Amino acid sequence: MLGRVPSLALEDVAAKVVAGRRGGYCFEHNALYGHALQALGHAPRAVLARVFDPAGQSGARSHHAFTVEAEGEIWLCDTGFGGHGALAPVRLTTPAPQAAPNGTYRVRVDATSGETALDRQAGEAWVPLYAFDAAPVRDIDFEAANYLCTRWQGAPFSANLMVAFHSDAGRIALFNRALTRGMPPETKLDHLATAENLGHLLGEECGLDIGADEVARIWARIEHAPMHR
Repeated sequence: MLGRVPSLALEDVAAKVVAGRRGGYCFEHNALYGHALQALGHAPRAVLARVFDPAGQSGARSHHAFTVEAEGEIWLCDTGFGGHGALAPVRLTTPAPQAAPNGTYRVRVDATSGETALDRQAGEAWVPLYAFDAAPVRDIDFEAANYLCTRWQGAPFSANLMVAFHSDAGRIALFNRALTRGMPPETKLDHLATAENLGHLLGEECGLDIGADEVARIWARIEHAPMHR
């Protein structure tokens, strides 16, 4: 949003996300998470997934997640998917629905690609989130995907402000000025009217340390931007 390509060097990610309280996206959050899993004695296997758009079409490989073998199961582990990702590991060894703190999920084989897909239940329907395969992924693949996400016009990140935040009070989601509180089907929709509203939301409600000058720059980008994808 501010024209920068985030560094994926671990020390830079820690300085930004942890010490700097500036938030991050999948490549940053899951970089830290992967090292934490290793420190706990696990052997996480990275995957590079295709995210589904609102129409159910999968895109380029642009989402970082992990699979982890533990307790005789293989789990999908992900701390970086803002679009209603599961707030708990999901078993990959069963197609049965699985409850997480923020919804019900299932794993299936995508009929078109043969990839493993993660869906979230929405009423009587299932919404596809992302899909991945077992192809080995290296650091250079994440570097390329990170650059693609921040520079390619087909990716949403450089043109739109997207925020997802969970707390005991519930979920906050922001797409440009469109603000959603809660989880489907019980959500409250609103919109931000001023740069001051944006600064309050980011700083006071989401706990991010974003300076007034940067808030003003972001607001100038989103004031007249679309409020949905």
